[in-house]
Amino acid sequence: MTANVVRIRRRDAVLGALEAFRRIYPPISLTSIRAFLYVAENPGINVSELAQACGLTDAGASRVSRGLAARGIDRPLPPSLGLLDCATSAADPRERVLRLSASGQALVARIELLIAAHTPIVVSNDPTPDPAPGPNVEAAPARSTRSN
Repeated sequence: MTANVVRIRRRDAVLGALEAFRRIYPPISLTSIRAFLYVAENPGINVSELAQACGLTDAGASRVSRGLAARGIDRPLPPSLGLLDCATSAADPRERVLRLSASGQALVARIELLIAAHTPIVVSNDPTPDPAPGPNVEAAPARSTRSN
């Protein structure tokens, strides 16, 4: 029997990650999720750069980042999720630099696992059935194909 294992990402993996985010932090907005993900991809980004990346005003990006930060920052805003650390820039004391907090890093790791979830699919021309799939393998429905 010849079989090829093809790994594919489920089409709904990104939506599943967003739903998981909303289950963990129900009061969060889509704008806050986008801002969080920009900070995750660009550690050390400042508030003005975040505003430009998200299409927000500087004041809007400041509000979003203060809502994603912990209560211990200067002028926190609800929901104070504790996902970001906001620090004063060494180069300019008026500038706030954003990085993920420990809980933000843990959330990114969970989201990456959801998005990177792969489903092995065994493709075979052999009519004998494969053994039952293991606990991490989902059986794919058989599809007939015709040659062109």
